[in-house]
Amino acid sequence: MMLLFAAALLAGCNTARENKDQAAAEQQNPSAEWVEVTIDVGGMTCDGCEKAIKASVDKLDGIAEVESSHEEGWTKVKYDKSRTSVEDIEGKITETGYTVKGEL
Repeated sequence: MMLLFAAALLAGCNTARENKDQAAAEQQNPSAEWVEVTIDVGGMTCDGCEKAIKASVDKLDGIAEVESSHEEGWTKVKYDKSRTSVEDIEGKITETGYTVKGEL
């Protein structure tokens, strides 16, 4: 029971941190042109795959938020189109070892 509580607490902390990171990114550049893209991604099989894509895409300049679902096979990215592009994001996903099938 205690282990479940700890896992739930950590999940909540990660979500709060991600929301804080997104807000900080948006505040740093309030004139940014924020857009969101959902990319069809093949090869994800677990939570670790989702985390690997997030860590890779987060390295790009202008990324506010990255979310993936290995169950549904997509990655959603909110980014500043004046600082990066869909092609850069797709390149990072491919570089990480996954297949980009296009935009959803």
